[in-house]
Amino acid sequence: MDEKASSSGNGGDSPTDAPSSPPELIDPPSLDDAVDNKANDDDDDAEKKVANSDDSNDDDKSSATMTPDDLLLKAMTHKEDGNSHFKSSDYTSATRSYRRGTNALKTLNIDNSGDEQVKSLLITLQTNLSMVCYKQSKHKMSRDVASKALEIDSINVKALYRRAVAHRALGDADAAKADLRTALKTEPNNVSVRKELISIKKLVENQKAKEKARLQKAFSKGGSSLLYSDKEEEEQRKLMEVEEKKKLEKEAVQKRKGEWEDEVVRRMASDPPQEAISFDEWDKQRRKKEEDAEKAQKKAKKAIADVEREAQRKAREAQKAANNTNNNNESDDDDDDDDKLTERELAMLRGYKKTSDGRTTSYFNREQTEHEKQLIGSIQPKKLDEVSSPTASSSGVGGPSAWNASGTTWEEKDTTDWCKKTLEQSLLDTTSAYYSATSSDGGTTYVAVVKKVTDLTGDASVAIAGGKKRYIYDFHANVEYEVTGEDGEAIASGSLRMPEIHSANSNEDELDVDVIAWKTPPPADSGVSVMQDCVECRKVLVADVRKSVLRFVEKFNATF
Repeated sequence: MDEKASSSGNGGDSPTDAPSSPPELIDPPSLDDAVDNKANDDDDDAEKKVANSDDSNDDDKSSATMTPDDLLLKAMTHKEDGNSHFKSSDYTSATRSYRRGTNALKTLNIDNSGDEQVKSLLITLQTNLSMVCYKQSKHKMSRDVASKALEIDSINVKALYRRAVAHRALGDADAAKADLRTALKTEPNNVSVRKELISIKKLVENQKAKEKARLQKAFSKGGSSLLYSDKEEEEQRKLMEVEEKKKLEKEAVQKRKGEWEDEVVRRMASDPPQEAISFDEWDKQRRKKEEDAEKAQKKAKKAIADVEREAQRKAREAQKAANNTNNNNESDDDDDDDDKLTERELAMLRGYKKTSDGRTTSYFNREQTEHEKQLIGSIQPKKLDEVSSPTASSSGVGGPSAWNASGTTWEEKDTTDWCKKTLEQSLLDTTSAYYSATSSDGGTTYVAVVKKVTDLTGDASVAIAGGKKRYIYDFHANVEYEVTGEDGEAIASGSLRMPEIHSANSNEDELDVDVIAWKTPPPADSGVSVMQDCVECRKVLVADVRKSVLRFVEKFNATF
């Protein structure tokens, strides 16, 4: 077992370790360095979701059937993967690896009952995850993940330090100082903790001084100059946005140049060697390929939409024709029923009579006279205005019951069957198209279609409490797909696994879709380009499968 993972919770992963160590030992940057050009206002929505380290079912082998040693080895493997992703600045993959590592140790530390080795490794994974979240400017998530580590060891210096840095980024200086003071009680000589505490104190003092000067300026004779100060701040913000945009464009160009260099190397290493290509020409071809692929995808989607609209139109016409036929039959029946009893039959039967308007009725049915009708008035049925009532409002599919019209009492309705059928149909409707311009005949369109949904398990419900609805679902499913060429013949087939379709993953990027090896790989004699095109088509299908799951969520929310 890794000695870092087996070290004590207070000393082995302290924030004073050298920056050249693995990610679990790296010092988090100060707030002045962390809040840089990588900060994004769109991360505010992502920060509202607390990292759920108790997720499971993310690997092929169930954790329930693994031995403790296997679980520890599995967690260590995920930790090393996360370290590798962190070093390559792939923070999204690092986050996923650290979270899966904590999932592997879930059953070994129920109610904080695990041994020191398990707790130490859990704390390392959680603090590393907190640091990665901080790197992504997800400060709320960084704070909450560090808090989970402190639930295991409440005086762990590294976890306290991580949470203090997150508190500071969130503007809660008092909470940051409280965590740092607690850390100093455990390690009074920790240099990083002392520096951070001094930095926070200076920050608070500077803020107080600025606020004092601002108030003095506001209440002075020249207080109106604050308007110009706000204008200067707005101009500064716009200037920073322009600089950020230029930086992103520069990074994109650098990335494209890296891809171009790889293409040049590939051409030179091919047998026979191909002629090198300039960056401008390569970039022009790349843009053309992207435009052609986008056009082909739009064309394929339009064709699918046209087929669906035509099918719906025919179904409506067939339903309309069936309704007209039923109405005609009912009209014929009504005509046959009129005047069933003739005058001769009435003479032969006792107890029946004809009314003044020609209706056949019982002998005991008494007609009103004109005088009586004038006294009573009109007795024709009248349409009543719709009146809302608790019973009417509770008749909706997803509304509360009549006894719980206000929605203040907890009420939960099982929607598993509906959700399974809807999710399966949404996945089966997934079709993706990819256009490749690499073939000699000018281009080929590949289409990936979901053929079957298997192993769809889980449950769903709608809970109502406090006047609010909560949509709860947790499913696992496998998808079998097929890639075809322009001639409609199948080229390859495979399957995708979705281990975590639950209500916490409402963002498309957070939905895990694991790609399984080809069930039927592309033919070996088809060439490298066909294999690459099938892989690209599969990538488009994975993205569309995620969108299909989100469409299911929208239907779920709209129906109940």
